[in-house]
Amino acid sequence: MANPLQAHTLEPIHHELLIELNPDTHAITGLDRIHLPPSHRANSSISFILHPQLTIDRVEFNGNLLPIPHPSEAATLQPPSTRRVIEIPLPPLDGPDQLAILTLTYHGQIDDSPKASGGLRFVKPDDTNGHIGPNGVYLTYETFWYPTWEQTLSTYDLTLRLPSDWEAITQGREVANGVTDGRRTTQWRVNLPSEALTLAANHFLVQKQEWKGIQLATYLYPEDAHLAPQYLEATIDYLQMYTDLLGPYPFTKFAVVENFFPSGLGLPSFTLLGEGVIRRGYTQPYSLGHEIVHSWFGNSVFNDFAQGNWVEGLTTYLSNYYYDEARGHQQEAFNTRRRMVYEYNLYAEPDKEYPVRAFHHKETRLDNAIGYQKTALAFHMLRQEMGDAAFFNGVRRVIQEGTGTYLEWNDLLRIFSKAAERDLGWFFHQWIDQPGAPNLDIQDILVQEDPTQEGRFTMTGTILQADPIFTIRLPLHLDLQGGLIHDSVLNVDRAAQSFTLQLPASPTTLAIDPDHHLLLRLQRAHIPPMLNRWETDTRRILIRPQTMTTDEAQSLETLLQRLEGQPGIETIQSDDPVISESASYLVIGPSARRLLETNSFNSCEKSMETQPGYISIEAQRFEGPEMAFLISCPHPRDANHTVTFFFGSSPEAVKPVSRLLFFYGWDSYLVFKQGKVIARGMFQPVHSAFEIIRHSP
Repeated sequence: MANPLQAHTLEPIHHELLIELNPDTHAITGLDRIHLPPSHRANSSISFILHPQLTIDRVEFNGNLLPIPHPSEAATLQPPSTRRVIEIPLPPLDGPDQLAILTLTYHGQIDDSPKASGGLRFVKPDDTNGHIGPNGVYLTYETFWYPTWEQTLSTYDLTLRLPSDWEAITQGREVANGVTDGRRTTQWRVNLPSEALTLAANHFLVQKQEWKGIQLATYLYPEDAHLAPQYLEATIDYLQMYTDLLGPYPFTKFAVVENFFPSGLGLPSFTLLGEGVIRRGYTQPYSLGHEIVHSWFGNSVFNDFAQGNWVEGLTTYLSNYYYDEARGHQQEAFNTRRRMVYEYNLYAEPDKEYPVRAFHHKETRLDNAIGYQKTALAFHMLRQEMGDAAFFNGVRRVIQEGTGTYLEWNDLLRIFSKAAERDLGWFFHQWIDQPGAPNLDIQDILVQEDPTQEGRFTMTGTILQADPIFTIRLPLHLDLQGGLIHDSVLNVDRAAQSFTLQLPASPTTLAIDPDHHLLLRLQRAHIPPMLNRWETDTRRILIRPQTMTTDEAQSLETLLQRLEGQPGIETIQSDDPVISESASYLVIGPSARRLLETNSFNSCEKSMETQPGYISIEAQRFEGPEMAFLISCPHPRDANHTVTFFFGSSPEAVKPVSRLLFFYGWDSYLVFKQGKVIARGMFQPVHSAFEIIRHSP
């Protein structure tokens, strides 16, 4: 069997780069002295990729001039448009040990301004293949701003010249920085092999501090520089936890860098976060913590995307979820597991989803549901299958074996099987190689009092599982009369499986996996009402007021602009709306409050009271002009749909929430005060997937 890593065992290439940037004119000039190891000199020519807007001015090999390749002779354009393959014939060497240095000088312009990605919320960074401009510099692996060999590791020495009032950040360690003749010169050394070199530059204020031999830094805009201490403090917290869990941090620095377009990118030794994220203080595990974990997975152990992407799922599990569990934040950990289950069910519809192994990168919410949420839950279930000690031993073995090279799913199967001391092929087959999740039902429930033991009961039933059949350990939780509880775990591995439980009292409620440790396929009516149920419905209706004051209209302007660009939304203008169709509704503005006050949403109003001067939710009373509300209720006649209300006590309360509304899609209710969340929670679904029976003796 061929070694899957054979294509990645070539020795690293070393680049000595001298780059000059002029942001005002989008211009770049470059000189690259490329040290080619013997493994790259086996053929009589070499080929690499260079941005098509860059013109090669001079080519030398070991100091001797070579003909300059011209696009008509030695270049081919391939999609995307930044790809231009250059092929250069090489003269023979005197011997295999002779140095081989290819030197290229080039110049051009790179100006692909970031374009906003579609959708109602941030899913992926704005689209750009690279940009040099007055608003900022972003040069990445997709830019091919220097001669690039794909799926080949490289080391770098970079000398960069740019305007004196600019600062730059890239991988590795900065070894010099100074200003002469009105230009800033900064030098960087990247000793650890990397897949590509990413460079960012802007009018940054830089703050640095040392922590256990690691240089920590922030590169923030002057108006945001006051946020540096909180980002540095959070970085130390994450590094402390993850070096304890995973082993030594792979790099000599970590920097938090503010970007001029929306992004959340984890790069070797720094993260690039959009200015909107920076200004909201996103130091949470799912933001800053996530990018720090990428230091190990993705930026030190590499992922061959052609073979599938395991990196995002493992990173999501260890940061977005496990951080809270390890810190003892049990409610937050439960909320994350629950959200992962709901996100998979809402966005990975059975007729659209694909296997985890087929996930490569995130373009849509479906990709996010499979590549991030389902894969993270797969690692959670793998941990339960193996036990903590064996699982985290396997995680550390991934780092020990994979640092500086590429691993794929088959390598993870081998490593975790070795750590578990048993073959886990069945687990990887059902969760990684096939689509879907267990689709369960419980039937034929029968509860009988034990005639031989007074007060003892026997429960029998059948667990039905639709294709495909999964092998799972299914947690059951029963509430019993007298305030007793009973927990069991059933081994389920067939389409119809009977079970028998011996109970010390009569059961009242049976719940399947109430703590969400399993990924299960749920019906829409089994998911609590929330904004994301409206967004994912096959029929969506928007109700907006027909008449509004100027201030009310302005407070909803950004929300309406975002909604107008989305396909498949039916819009109704009404001041006194009626819910009449089998569809999910989003009702906004003054119309929303009037509709909510009609007392038509009984299942929601069990937890809520709406009065002219206040709203009470879960026994908390909210009043005052600075309040805004996002409340979702089950459709009054069809549990498969929802009705979501967004309104405020004043236009001033609505406006700051309006532009970010779809960041708040995972709760049944949220209360905002001056734009900040002060209360949130979940209503029960109409038909809970976890409340299977209610038994009366």
